[in-house]
Amino acid sequence: MGRFFSFLFGLIMRFAVLVGAVGAAVVLGGALIAARSNDAAVETQPRDVAVIVANETDSYVATRRFAGRLAPQQVSDLGFQLGGRIIELTVDEGDPVEKDAVLGRLDIDQLQNRRAELQAQRREARASLERADATLRRTEDLVDQGFATDQNLDDIRAERDGLVARIQQIDAALQASTKDLEDSELLAPFAGEIVRRYVDVGSVVQAGAPIMRLNEAGVLEARIGVPIRFRNRIAVGEEYELSAGSLQTLGRVVSIVSDVNTGTRTLTVILEVEDDPGFVARDLVRLALTETERETGIWVPAQALNESLRGLWSVFVVVPTEGDDGRLGRIVRKDVEILHIEEDRVYVRGALQEGDLIVRSGAFRFTPGQSVRIVDAV
Repeated sequence: MGRFFSFLFGLIMRFAVLVGAVGAAVVLGGALIAARSNDAAVETQPRDVAVIVANETDSYVATRRFAGRLAPQQVSDLGFQLGGRIIELTVDEGDPVEKDAVLGRLDIDQLQNRRAELQAQRREARASLERADATLRRTEDLVDQGFATDQNLDDIRAERDGLVARIQQIDAALQASTKDLEDSELLAPFAGEIVRRYVDVGSVVQAGAPIMRLNEAGVLEARIGVPIRFRNRIAVGEEYELSAGSLQTLGRVVSIVSDVNTGTRTLTVILEVEDDPGFVARDLVRLALTETERETGIWVPAQALNESLRGLWSVFVVVPTEGDDGRLGRIVRKDVEILHIEEDRVYVRGALQEGDLIVRSGAFRFTPGQSVRIVDAV
């Protein structure tokens, strides 16, 4: 009997729990239905939207930018015209220099010794020449008196002429020695800035070996590769926009190198920077050129674009409905193809048509089919 009452009590308790759960579910379901009803009431209120009226055009002007490098008008790797040991360098990297300033010197001891030797040889040859002149005069008198032959006279005259030629040879060597002494000093061919030094004091260098690099001070040039199709759009003497980072200025075309780069199919355009805003030599610079593209499309704000399916793009368009002077409408998605991008707008083509009311911004706040009210139209 006790087991029967225990079984009956358990059955009653399970029934009570089941009834309570059902009641709770009923209450929760009612709450959810009420919440959805409230959301639906909110969604039925049109959301305010700003639009732009689509205006179709048959072309657009695109700005193309081509990169190049800034460089001084003159860049020179300087070296001595003769070999030797460097005993002095008067400048270092970053130093400004004036034209004809002394930049370095070679050891000239050997040059001076060679010059002294040539001078001694000249004095010796000069003394021999004076003696030969005297002998020639005496021999001419002896020939007139019949005490010397014409052969003796010719031999002495030939000796005298040889000494004259020897002196001329020594004089030429002395001039070369003077030039070598002058070349032992390295002079700046133009005013500028030392941007690199390759050797130090004490180095033994060969003739012509680069010692330092000098960039000319003043005007910079931009050397930029431009596609061949732009050849007829660039004219020598005309000005074009140049930019390097946030710096902008105008450059005047001074020449166009007609030799085509076979790798890039470009021509080299050289522009002179007329008003330097702070450009740095060897920095990257860009040339801006405009090009008209014959493509039918519509300009839309960049903020109007939405990422669509399969890598496509789309915009939201308001389709007006009846009532409220045409300000009420519903959102419709239209896929587009991007043709050209600028900073704040995009040129597109696709499902858009002339006169469509495109949602200007905040497209993430809308969904297709949503009711909206147009509050601003451009």
